[in-house]
Amino acid sequence: MSSSVTLVIFEGGRIESDLEELMRQVRKAIVIDQILKARAGGFEQIIVVTSYTDLAEAVAKLEVDVDYQPQGPEEFHFGEELLRIVTQRKIEKVLYMGGAAAPLISAQELRYIRSLLEHHDHVVTANNYFSADLVGFAPAAALNGITLPAIDNSLPQILTHEANLKFIPLQRSLGLHFDLDTPADLIILANHPGAGMHTRTAIAGAKLDTGPCRRIKQVMQDYQADLLVYGRVNSALFQLLDQLTRCRIRLYSEERGLKALGRDVRGEVRSLMGEMISIYGYEQFFRFLSEICQGAVIDTRILFAHWQWDLSQSDRFYSDLGFLDKITHPGLREFTAAAHSAAIPVMLGGHSLVTGGLWALLDAAYGEWQERMTMDAGNAEKNL
Repeated sequence: MSSSVTLVIFEGGRIESDLEELMRQVRKAIVIDQILKARAGGFEQIIVVTSYTDLAEAVAKLEVDVDYQPQGPEEFHFGEELLRIVTQRKIEKVLYMGGAAAPLISAQELRYIRSLLEHHDHVVTANNYFSADLVGFAPAAALNGITLPAIDNSLPQILTHEANLKFIPLQRSLGLHFDLDTPADLIILANHPGAGMHTRTAIAGAKLDTGPCRRIKQVMQDYQADLLVYGRVNSALFQLLDQLTRCRIRLYSEERGLKALGRDVRGEVRSLMGEMISIYGYEQFFRFLSEICQGAVIDTRILFAHWQWDLSQSDRFYSDLGFLDKITHPGLREFTAAAHSAAIPVMLGGHSLVTGGLWALLDAAYGEWQERMTMDAGNAEKNL
């Protein structure tokens, strides 16, 4: 039986550095663009749950339902908050999105998800079954009978196993698999033409150094180059890289499900790459890396978990951009210095960098290559 679907967007959290504030401003713009796309996709009821006053004021002007919750001293619990919203608003079917989830999603994709949920019951769908930040399910009341997760990543699995909802996978698309988690993703978004109007304006004001990102794109288009990709990489992305890049790919994937399975919290992460770096030393490792490839994209969160480094989000973010003077952790500062002074371009980031981020970078590089080929063909025709 058909019934309406409510879009619920969560965006909030503590801000402890200027870089996190920069990220927050871009995320705010993404939320506004998502609301506009959702309206075009047929969503009539949209709820924004936020701890940010300026975001609450901005989206209220778009005539959406705002649930403003000031950031308290206690830790945010995702599952409990989503259940609260569903119960208070008497929501029947829900599509949840994180604030920076899927900034390249289209209105057509949102329309498809809405239609899927409207015409099905006892189902759950997500952009990533093992690590989701976009989850739709019906009935919304299924939350009452499950172990509520503290973070959104594992919600599809729990709804499948504990609420017996049927999982319907979404089509694999860039719009559904790229999100903004780290500064590396922000730099990639700055290099992609598909960002929304408000997002593009916010990024332009950030004045980021996109040099390494542009150089990685050049490596992707070079027949004689090797690109090293390390992290929680799935087989589907490797297939895309293999098909659409002109370079050779050196891929090493490990520790998939690190967060969703709680391996990082329990201290169970073991990394072959992390152990190799420990043996080599930071400078020697990146020196060796420059001998076997012309560029590298590295999911550093696996390494940090392997080394059992207790890092603040600010330090991780500063490492991604190479802001050495702002990193407080001595080991991280030394590692970051070696990475950013390497003879080859090195991009550091988290899980999103080597999943949707790398896909978005590939998409932008491939688009530029096609445009250049079209221009070259046109010029050749004129010279005939």
